[in-house]
This record gives sequence, structure tokens and C-alpha cells, in this order.
Amino acid sequence: MQQVGSSERPNLLIILSDQLRRDALGIYGDPNVSTPNIDRLASQGVRFGNACSTYPICVPTRFSMMTGEYAHSRFVPAIEWRLSPAERTLADEFNEAGYHTMYCGKWHLFGGHGLLPNHPARKANLTWVPPEYQGRWKKWLGFELANNPFDTYYFEDADPTPRPLGKYQTDGLFELTIDHLKGRLGAEQPFCCLLSVEPPHFPLAAPEAFISRWEGREIELPANFLYRDEYPAPGQKLAEKDREEAIRKRRIYYAMIENLDWNVGRMLTFLEESGLAHNTIVILLSDHGQMYGAHYEASLDKQHPFEESIGIPLIVRDPRLKNRSGMIVEDPLCTEDLYPTFLGLAGLESRAEKPGMDITPVMRGELAALPARGYCWSSSTN
Repeated sequence: MQQVGSSERPNLLIILSDQLRRDALGIYGDPNVSTPNIDRLASQGVRFGNACSTYPICVPTRFSMMTGEYAHSRFVPAIEWRLSPAERTLADEFNEAGYHTMYCGKWHLFGGHGLLPNHPARKANLTWVPPEYQGRWKKWLGFELANNPFDTYYFEDADPTPRPLGKYQTDGLFELTIDHLKGRLGAEQPFCCLLSVEPPHFPLAAPEAFISRWEGREIELPANFLYRDEYPAPGQKLAEKDREEAIRKRRIYYAMIENLDWNVGRMLTFLEESGLAHNTIVILLSDHGQMYGAHYEASLDKQHPFEESIGIPLIVRDPRLKNRSGMIVEDPLCTEDLYPTFLGLAGLESRAEKPGMDITPVMRGELAALPARGYCWSSSTN
């Protein structure tokens, strides 16, 4: 591991949401939802307008983010795939650089296939991830997957005993992370913490205080909502009963996002009050989006080559770059760019060559735009 740059080493806090599409946030233009805390984070940092999920479903995206490799280079399917302990991970890079590393929340790199917890074939949220499959994060408060935000269990380090979270998942996981960071206040060792929450991933559910705000509420719908683009008949509208159900689900999705925003606000307040904010880089992103009614996809589906599926939010607030606050980077970037960029933010370089690109020079103003690449095209570089 090579460390570049100098001065005090920054902490990294990576907040990963599951199935949060880019245009469902206020700062990205959604006219319905209220996300003041995420909007504030963006106004104080750098927002990426065209970040894309290369393979928009959980496991391949998480694999690429965790290793910096293309999913197809390891034959990673959509799901039901297990990360080999032989893979060098993001945690390895930060561990070797002297960081304290912590993972909290959904992992989904141990072969979990997403069945609901009450499915007779699997108790998904009680799947223990053995230490050798935890990617070598030093502190582990994780689980394979839950797919039930009101019935989530997590595991601590090497202990196979399931621990009930006891509250709505997003609330509980943010609290676990804050409590762990509180316990390290005053430590000289910098940290790299990845907080991974499932909401707004299905099943759609949120605390009543957030749901009640959306009951019967009129919402502005995009032009492509529940209309066929081609097969079997262009312009064919979905049956009205199905349309109303899709709108109902969309309201719950918004409630889950507003709960996430509330928790982001709690985290930002903690960082400020604890004195960590001045040296902690906060990153907010998602693994992929979802269709939720776009292009006639009435389900909450992903894996489609449409903006609604591949478009993800990516916001980076680096307290060292206050002169870049509110900056918007429109250059396209992909999942494989996350690994080298996380390292670049800490002044580190990967020990092995990776296919992605460190985009921190653009954030710092050292480059006006990213170079053109085979899998990404930018009008600013043609």
C-alpha cells in the first residue's frame, strides 16, 4: 500500500443505501420528496450527476465496490454468489494503511438469495457470515440480508449468535454505527466505516410517522410512468387498478427515503457535536436504482438499461474541499470507479491495478473532466 499526500489522515464514512434511484431525491430534482439533510450534504460537498451502477442489482455491484474488479471478470451472477476470501478487498487496503475498519449492515456477498425471512426454504435474516467471509473488516456488525426492515438480526464479529435489532432497520443500523464511533472518540487511528442499509429496498415498509405523511397524498408522476414503450403496443396504459397500486407503493418508497434522510441528519449532527466533522469525509450512494413504474415496469424491478435502474446518487462531502462546496460533476462514472476513489480520498493507491478510475482529481479541480474511456463517454472530452 502506498500512501500519497500528507497532513492529518481523514476518516471515511460511507453510507450505502439499497435500491435508491438517483432522481428520487430532492437535490436530484424529485418534486415530491423532502430530503433536506441529504440536500444539505450535497450543498456542502460534491454531487455527481451521472453516476451509474454497472450491473444494477445488489451482489455484482457490491462485489465491484468491495474489490474494484468487474463483476464479469469473476463470473458474478445476479445473486447467489459468494465472495472468495482470496479476493483483496477495500478493508484490506485501509487496514494496511493503519485505519480502523468497520462494516455495519447488509453484506449480501455470502450467497444469500433474497428469500423473505418467513420463506420455508430459508431464514434469510439469520444467515451468519463467518469471519473468513467478512472481507476482513476489523469491526463487524453485519448480516447477509434481511429483506424485512422491521425484523432484522445482525451478528457481531465472530459470534454466530443472532442479535435482534429491535427497531426499524435504518434507525437501528445508524444507531449501531454512531454508538461504535462514540466509543472511539479520542482515538488517534483514523477510521473507514461502511454503513449499509436495505431501505428503500423492498418489502416496502417504514415507521408509521413517515407513512402517515404520504397517505392519499397527490404526487407528480413522470411522463413515462406506466406506459409501454414498445411491445406489445406503444403507448398502452396499465390497467387503472394496477396503476393505483403502483402509486401506493411509490408513496411508501418516498416514506422510506424520508426516513433515510432523517437518519442522515442524525449522523451529521453526531459528527458535528463530537468534533469528527472537521476530518470525516461523508459519502452517500446507492448500489442501484429501480423502475417503480417507469417504462411499464409496474414492479420495483432493477436490472434494466434505463436511467431509473442504473442511475445512482453519489454525494461526497470532504471538509478539506470547502471551496468546492455545491460542485456538480456531470462526467459519467461507473461502479468500478468507487474503489479507487475511496482510496484516493484518503490519499491512498491500490496495491494492484484496477479497471476503474480515481475521480478525486476532478473533485479537487486538478482535472477539468475525466478522460474518455471505453465504457463511459463524456461530451466534454469528445
